[in-house]
Amino acid sequence: MKSLIITFCVLSLFVLTANAQNATDKTINKANNSVNSANSSINNADGTATNAVTTATNATDQVKNIGGQLTSLFGKKKAAASNVTKITVAGATYGKLKEILKGIKACDCVEAASSKLVCTATEQSITIAHSGSTNDLIEAIEKKSKLITDDNVSNVVEGSFDVKL
Repeated sequence: MKSLIITFCVLSLFVLTANAQNATDKTINKANNSVNSANSSINNADGTATNAVTTATNATDQVKNIGGQLTSLFGKKKAAASNVTKITVAGATYGKLKEILKGIKACDCVEAASSKLVCTATEQSITIAHSGSTNDLIEAIEKKSKLITDDNVSNVVEGSFDVKL
């Protein structure tokens, strides 16, 4: 009888352990399903966000293209002038000053309407309004005028420089 009770207890333990394992497995499966569902939602949100970014990028490109077309239609705008520089060209003739001024006005950083040319017996200069620094202006002028080079520019300070022809 003792062995029968012990056998019954052992069998009951096995059954209870199996049921407990089965309940644990169901709980783990439910947790895994929840995690998989969350991952799926995240992947869908990521895909949606990627599509939104792509759409926004495409829209930006279209706006840039339209802006470029409008800019080419109305001409390129020059940068707003924020600085004034006086260029002294000692001994220059009126013709040389006009030639230099023509190159200066072709620079994108220069506000052409603000130029002032002085050619007297005592002063030969050009004063212009421009954006950027004086050094930036010199670099831009060198690209547009063959009369101004690094070799003939001197006394460079913000707001003025000299040219020797």
